Amino acid sequence: MWSGCHREWSACHREWSACHREWSACGSASTACQSAETLGRHFGLAGPGLLGVGGGAGSPNPYLFQHSTPLAVMASPLKLEQDVLGKVDSFRARIAQEAEDLVSTFFPQKLSELDSRVQELRLQDLSRIRSVPAPESLIAPESLITPDTAGDGPKRDPPPLQTQSSIKVLALPGGEGQLLRSNQHLVELIERVKPEIELLREKCNTVRMWVQLLIPKVEDGNNFGVSIQEDTVDQLWTVESTAASYLRRFSTYYNTRAKLVSKIVKYPQVEDYRRTVAEVDENEYLSVRQILLHLRNQYATLHDVILKNIEKIKTPRSTNTDNLY
Repeated sequence: MWSGCHREWSACHREWSACHREWSACGSASTACQSAETLGRHFGLAGPGLLGVGGGAGSPNPYLFQHSTPLAVMASPLKLEQDVLGKVDSFRARIAQEAEDLVSTFFPQKLSELDSRVQELRLQDLSRIRSVPAPESLIAPESLITPDTAGDGPKRDPPPLQTQSSIKVLALPGGEGQLLRSNQHLVELIERVKPEIELLREKCNTVRMWVQLLIPKVEDGNNFGVSIQEDTVDQLWTVESTAASYLRRFSTYYNTRAKLVSKIVKYPQVEDYRRTVAEVDENEYLSVRQILLHLRNQYATLHDVILKNIEKIKTPRSTNTDNLY
């Protein structure tokens, strides 16, 4: 009797296992169908009834026919109008011609011109560019000169200190309202250097755009020439950023000098302020001369680097692959 019960229990267990496997298979199929339908709705490729779910096997899916986007259409390149392509090609040709002229002709000319101007700014001219406002000699008011303090008489107690409003001192020639002018030597020099800085930025921008337009599309392998192009672009961008920092230096100089001159007006008896203004002017003269040196060197470096790598810059990927093996 016990053996018969055991056989019946084993049969029931097998039937239960089979039902469990069928239920698991149905659940997996349902999950797969739901995922497929969700992806289809997301990409616009399918709707209700995808893979026979919801609409029955073989039933047409109106959502699919009305809202689907073929994969071939999604992967096709952008279609541009012919006049737009003509304008882009014309811009490329103009930038290429202008950049090649800059590298071959303009950069060497500016190199020679700036080298001559640097030679004109001699270090022996430091004393000539000093322009410090000198105050008049301090004269004590007559009210402070009394018989008790004049001559070689006996020393007596000094008179009480007078208030600052009662002592009038002319700090600078011309009195109040007189315009305190900047150092004209440095102003003229700075005004001559600023256009050169802006010119370098503009020309570097043109050459950088030319190199960027020559960079081919991204591909695997044979990217040595592309790396040279990217290095050239980075170097041109660094030159532009450095030139922009030169322009900010001038405003810093004027601001610093203005504060020192204000101190001279307020404290004309302190000689150190006047000496500090002279030192600031000399340092600015040396800085402007150094900026001209940097501009000259940048033209020389860019001309040299681009000419040495002109083949890789213009043709970054070689079509002849036999040399690779």
